[in-house]
Amino acid sequence: MRKSQAALEYLSTYAWALVVIAITVGALYTFDVFDFGKYLPQKCIFPSQFKCLDFSLKPSEIKAKLVNNLGEDVCVAFVAVTNDASSPLACDFTPEGEGSCAPGEFEWIHGAEKEFAFTNCVNGGYLADSRAEAKISFSYYSLKTPSKPFHLVNGKINGKVTSG
Repeated sequence: MRKSQAALEYLSTYAWALVVIAITVGALYTFDVFDFGKYLPQKCIFPSQFKCLDFSLKPSEIKAKLVNNLGEDVCVAFVAVTNDASSPLACDFTPEGEGSCAPGEFEWIHGAEKEFAFTNCVNGGYLADSRAEAKISFSYYSLKTPSKPFHLVNGKINGKVTSG
């Protein structure tokens, strides 16, 4: 009889310890201590030919400022933004100027900065004060190449969505 009482007291002591640990972990989870994404840096990743200078994410607008480091002037034919949400992001993009490119395209001179502004964004889960990722793709061709082969560039922005 004495042995079973000692064993039961031993197990109940450890059970209370496990309950206290579970409550502590639950409280830490409630206060977002385990959300390590808020400690990660914001970043804008593009190939070295198109260096990312600055970017901003807002619930209905995405901006990225890139510089053309290709060494030649190009025409940008297609620009799109998306993300991995179940309901993908959809934004409007209006190109700036045309230059010597076809209608709907715009010229990008070597060394020039160009701001890609995507407006009226819907879907995609861009909520203020949360972290989000946007994937920007565009295709271009060189003005010097007669056959005008298209090249595709993919970049990524990962940062905090600001409200203002």
